[in-house]
Amino acid sequence: MIITEYISKNFQTINIKSSIEKAKSLMFEQQVNHLPVLNEGKLLGNLNASLVSKINPEDTIDKYIVELEDFYLHNTVLIFDSLKPFSDNETNVLPILNDKEEYLGVVLEETIIDEFSSLPFISDYGWFIGITTPIKKYSISEISNIVESNNGQILGLTVVKTDLETTQILLKIKAENISSIGDTFERFGYIITNRYFEDIKKELLKDRYNQLQKFMEV
Repeated sequence: MIITEYISKNFQTINIKSSIEKAKSLMFEQQVNHLPVLNEGKLLGNLNASLVSKINPEDTIDKYIVELEDFYLHNTVLIFDSLKPFSDNETNVLPILNDKEEYLGVVLEETIIDEFSSLPFISDYGWFIGITTPIKKYSISEISNIVESNNGQILGLTVVKTDLETTQILLKIKAENISSIGDTFERFGYIITNRYFEDIKKELLKDRYNQLQKFMEV
């Protein structure tokens, strides 16, 4: 699930000599709130739709070069790594660059939402549980045993944050009695940071990652 697999093939960018009017038109046609600005195959930055709405449409983009926003993804990252950049930059389009900083294309938030909504980790009903454990104690087998010994099933597991002392883990669990699973984790010394039951697929489609991002940042 490398990010380049989801590059939009027909997306149109713009160059620094183009007019603001053209940029506005492309944003409207492609339903994006940012537009990558290129110069000889290099990304100069991203033009924000809010800026476009306030300035002279006859101006050229090079007049506003210092106003361009600097964000992108490298072509080696996984699609999971796009969640936070989409949210942090309040954008629905992310440019992709290679290791030579050359522009390869963009991925659209809508494409990533569609992909995530098909994954069992997102689409299946179940409990999300955030747990924290000392990094020296982190054991996938122990976590699995705790869930399975309480008649639960792990639908997905991801490490959301690690520092020098602790690891924070997000679990998606299918279980009838989530309380017994939480109690067992606590008996084994885990800290429960959050637990939540929801149809995350619907929330992703409706709220543009808000629910998933909530758990990614526990």
